[in-house]
Amino acid sequence: MFKKIVIALIYVFVLTVHSQSNVQIKNKIRNYPNISNSKELFNRINQDFKSDLNKVKALYAWITLNIKYQVSNSKLIKEPQQIVYFNEEDLENKIKAKNDKLVEKAIKNKAGVCEHMALTLSKICGYFSIENELIKGYVRNTPEEIGVKPKFKNHIWNAVKLDKRWVLIDATFGVDYDSKLDRPESNFIYFDIPKEQLRLTHYPSKNKWINFLNQTNINSFSSLPMFWDSFIKTKAELVSPKNGKFNNEVKKKYITFKNLNENLKITYKFDDDSFTIIPKIRRSKNYTNVIINSNRKGILTLYFDDRSALAFKIED
Repeated sequence: MFKKIVIALIYVFVLTVHSQSNVQIKNKIRNYPNISNSKELFNRINQDFKSDLNKVKALYAWITLNIKYQVSNSKLIKEPQQIVYFNEEDLENKIKAKNDKLVEKAIKNKAGVCEHMALTLSKICGYFSIENELIKGYVRNTPEEIGVKPKFKNHIWNAVKLDKRWVLIDATFGVDYDSKLDRPESNFIYFDIPKEQLRLTHYPSKNKWINFLNQTNINSFSSLPMFWDSFIKTKAELVSPKNGKFNNEVKKKYITFKNLNENLKITYKFDDDSFTIIPKIRRSKNYTNVIINSNRKGILTLYFDDRSALAFKIED
């Protein structure tokens, strides 16, 4: 028993130190003067941080604190179009030049979409001589997309090799906002996010990364419930149902979690409700059963501490 307590205390200590490190990095980044180009950002981070890990964390913090997500009219990541080239090397150089312009524009204007954020992180990791890859793929934006197979790639994120292992990073999902302090915030959940959590919300287009995340196919991904940050933060597991659709003829709907914090406030509502409702909750050891007694149709959303956590589609 004593040994288990010691291990638990060490684990808590490590988590606390890790958390303080992230806060310290963010505070330092907040005090940076206005950065107008990639070389300035690289030089400042390179001067202030020593390890590759902290350099990439600082870069992630700067992007998420400074580049405001700018809504695009396009739902797609546009591939290079109408590029005239003479050979593969020439094409590669022209694509690089195009991407470099996107990075410099995003840093100067402090605005962009997922493409700008991922390219910025990739380019400056290159300055640090840190191996990295861009990952294109699919994410879902609304619960209405549950069960709908996406036709086009609509997102891009990063994999960075640190200490001989691939670290998964999504700066776009890491952009947050502190309403109490009325300022941008950096959500470190999406820095080195475990693959079992990322595969709930992201699906790569290349087999290399599909296999890395232990995913099956796009249809299986599309059939999942819709997950948001509030669920990802819990690091709990949705035991059942694995499918994001319920049949409305089944009046009692059981949603089972493993390792869900029992202190969480759990509520739910359907899309046409004005207020959330408290469901029946039964707990047994490390399992939590949420029971919703209704045969209504539409989108059913669960809230953890009044924030959207996951959603299901209720159909005939």
